[in-house]
Amino acid sequence: QGNIRVFCRVRPVLLEESEWQQGLQHLRFSPQDPKVLVLTRPDESHMGREQRPELLYDFTFDRVFPPGASQQEIFQEVQLLVQVPPNPLPPA
Repeated sequence: QGNIRVFCRVRPVLLEESEWQQGLQHLRFSPQDPKVLVLTRPDESHMGREQRPELLYDFTFDRVFPPGASQQEIFQEVQLLVQVPPNPLPPA
């Protein structure tokens, strides 16, 4: 693996968003593979009369964190990647 890691953290729906957005039905998290996120949307004709199968868009990351993931869970995943800079020299 290279030096770059790509993580995806999906935040919960905000209260003001919940009025016009019905949760996160358009996102699917794989319980078998924590690296996959699937974005879905219904596919309708331009006239809105014909219902087609939904469109699926698969994304793969080094890790996907669903809305319920805690800060501790995320830190456990990335703690070995976080580098602490050395102490700066005291002012002269």
